[in-house]
Parts: sequence; C-alpha cells; structure tokens
Amino acid sequence: MNINVRQARENDRNHIALCIAEGFKKDCDVLCKDTHKVSAAISTGIQISKFYVAEFENKVIGVLAISDCKGRAATTDIASYKKNFGFIKGIIAYLVLKEEFEAPLDYPPTTGYIEFVAVRNAYQRKGIASTLLKESISQSSYKDYVLEVTDINTAAIRCYSALGFEEFKRIEEKRSKQKGFSARIYMKYQKK
Repeated sequence: MNINVRQARENDRNHIALCIAEGFKKDCDVLCKDTHKVSAAISTGIQISKFYVAEFENKVIGVLAISDCKGRAATTDIASYKKNFGFIKGIIAYLVLKEEFEAPLDYPPTTGYIEFVAVRNAYQRKGIASTLLKESISQSSYKDYVLEVTDINTAAIRCYSALGFEEFKRIEEKRSKQKGFSARIYMKYQKK
C-alpha cells in the first residue's frame, strides 16, 4: 500500500472530521450514533494547521494532530453541536468536549502532543497509523512527543511501543465504570 503523509489543507477539513468520527465512534455514540452528524458537528472546530493526513489513491484514510502548549488541534463550537445533536445534547457535547479538546497543555514548546490518531474503518489494521506517526514526526520540528491512550486500547499501545514510545505516567480514571477504562496512559517519544 503506497501511503502519502502530508500536512493537512483546508479542503481536508470534512475528511479529517469523518476520520475522527469513525475512529472515535465508541466515544461519540454516547451523543449520536450517526457518524456523519458527528463529523459535521466537529468539523468547524478542526484546527487544520495542527493536522497531518494519510492519503491512499488521493483519498484521506487517516489523520493525526500534533498540538503544543500554544494551542490544541480542535476547539468546540456550541452552535454546530446544537445544530447536529439537538439543543440539549449539543450543550452536553459542548460541556464535555470543551474540557477534552481545549484543556491547555503543560509541556514545553519543544514538545509535540499527538492527538486524534484515527484511521478510516476500511483501512484499519494495515499499518496506516504507524506510517502516519513515523512520517508526521519526521516532518515536524519538535524534540519530543507525548500522547495519551486508555489502558484498554491495547492495539494502540502495542503500535506506540513498537515505534519507541515509552510510558511515563499513568492516571487512574475516576469514573472508570461509566467511561469503560481504568486509566489514562501517557507515553513519550524522544526524536533521534
């Protein structure tokens, strides 16, 4: 499979949102089971300059973002959430996602924070995420990289470990039964 990894452009916005909606479907299903509505709701908050895309045959099949202490990869848009999820669920989405998407990062400017790693359903388990991570790290200028993964996402943990990421912190989840995982694992990679 010949994959091209590049920095995202404005015309990738809807494709990025669809990748995220598919990749995080389990999390999004709480608000709305319609992947296209979720995609439409989050697309307006995508910060294009933070994203990298993986293309295959001129089609975006995977995405990831590299944020830093100066800004995150997504912002919340309450009007878009209300429009796509309805008034009440839109407000709930805003309150939940604002904390998740916009929390400031307490890392030095030399550290890139990798988030929104997602691959379209039809292309999963083909090494796309690994290629996307390797290429986006080589194209970016940070000295080191941090990411967060839940303890139940064993496939992602294996992928990150195989690329040289190492766990440096683990935080137990307070509402683990509701969220479906016990801990958030933080992993770090030092650029060589």
